[in-house]
Amino acid sequence: MATKAYSYVRFSTPEQQRGDSWRRQTAMAQEYAKQHGLELDQSVTFEDLGVSGYRGSNVATGKLGAFFEAVESGLVEAGSYLLVENLDRISRRTPRKAARVLEDIVELGITVVTLSDGHKHTADSLDDPMSFIWSIMTFARAHEESATKSRRLKAAWEAKRAKVGERPLTSRCPSWLRLDREAGTFTVLEDQAEVVRRIFKMTLGGVGQNAIAETFNREGVPVFGRGKHWHRTFVAKLLQGPAVIGTLVPYKVEYEDDRRVRKPLAPVPGYYPAILDDDTYERVQAMRLNTAAPLRGRHAGGEVRNVLSSLGRCPRCGSTMTRINKGANGGRPYLVCTTAKAGAGCQYRTVPYEYVERAIMRAAGEITAEVPAGEAEAELDAELENVEGAIDGAEIGLEALLDTLEGGGRSPSAAIVRRITKAEGDLEALRADRNDLRDRRSAALGPMVDRRLADLRAALTTTGELDRGLVNRLLRQLLRGVVVDVASGRLILQWLHGGETTVQYGWPREPREGAGKAEQPDTADAAS
Repeated sequence: MATKAYSYVRFSTPEQQRGDSWRRQTAMAQEYAKQHGLELDQSVTFEDLGVSGYRGSNVATGKLGAFFEAVESGLVEAGSYLLVENLDRISRRTPRKAARVLEDIVELGITVVTLSDGHKHTADSLDDPMSFIWSIMTFARAHEESATKSRRLKAAWEAKRAKVGERPLTSRCPSWLRLDREAGTFTVLEDQAEVVRRIFKMTLGGVGQNAIAETFNREGVPVFGRGKHWHRTFVAKLLQGPAVIGTLVPYKVEYEDDRRVRKPLAPVPGYYPAILDDDTYERVQAMRLNTAAPLRGRHAGGEVRNVLSSLGRCPRCGSTMTRINKGANGGRPYLVCTTAKAGAGCQYRTVPYEYVERAIMRAAGEITAEVPAGEAEAELDAELENVEGAIDGAEIGLEALLDTLEGGGRSPSAAIVRRITKAEGDLEALRADRNDLRDRRSAALGPMVDRRLADLRAALTTTGELDRGLVNRLLRQLLRGVVVDVASGRLILQWLHGGETTVQYGWPREPREGAGKAEQPDTADAAS
């Protein structure tokens, strides 16, 4: 049986994705495997597309980290090959940290081949001083290239900030403004600006953020950007930002312990055209500070308190089920549909959170032992092939549209801009579908799923305090959603690899016709 080889592809920028980087790296791996009698296993993909190796994201959260997990779980056997274009695809961190990543891979019994020169990196080869020094120098050069780019980019932005009073920093601006690129000035979109003014007026009149969102949804006020409904958090964001009085708060990005941190710089008054007077803005800020109203989510950055965070789904509309507290003294936690909570059309029905969590813990053995077989790999491969073909066609179509912009020196028509925007959106959606299919195919492979299930079972059956953050993280690696069916009292676990598992959390109850927010029925209260 031929030795198996796996291709690892990484690039960091959208320009590389639109260019030749993916095709070149993939073709080199196929050619090497063919020439050396290796079996290139393409049933598992390890691709970090648009992921930087400079900060180690590909190892910490990307597919190179998934490769480590695959080797440790036995999905990838020791003695296999990992094919990469150059060592800088593995890491562009400091030479010491980058060399450690290479060492960790070869210590697992994997041979790393750099396709640009055909060099094999193994535990034995790295024991050779010259070979080790060569790898260190390669990593040093790659890190310096990235560091130089980073310094240049930082200098370019600092130069832009120095001229902030002369021209806009970027084309990004608040939803009620539009940048005139030729004039380098912002124009006010009065319809959107009037909505913002109304939000401030309602706030001064004592109307809460939830009530404002519900009112706008009921009246059909168009949502800014790509949102489907008005939500409290977006209203809060509009109330907080000083852009309404013309002030820009620029940020610079720094890294602390390899974490990306945005740090605010000195505000720039008069950067935008003001749509609100200073007095109204300051009165709202005083109200906000006096009531300690949360403007960015009460638990942003805090501990996870909901094991179904980002997973819970409404059975009626498919929106996220979020955790809320009702009642005095901190209240009792419930799950409720976010669309219903915002008054955007769905039925408002609550489920006591404690019943859901208790049911998942009680059914830990069943959930982790009776996992459905999922989708056949051949079906996933066929779907993936269809999506890949659609992406190729979409890319060709987009390139043809972009070609129409070249030459002539005239500004593109509004129709062309709309077509390009739509084509870019369609292509982005297709790529998202491709990534989802790849994740489902990866999740369908037994050894990796078995390991995650074992970890989940251990986390749910612990004799100590439940680590909700850990449980949520493990569930998100295995599931694409959990439908909280209020009428039947069931949780429907939808597995990433396909298939469903049902867990009972409460007694079935038929939904009441016309039940609205005022009733707020707790359908699971009859649970034992």
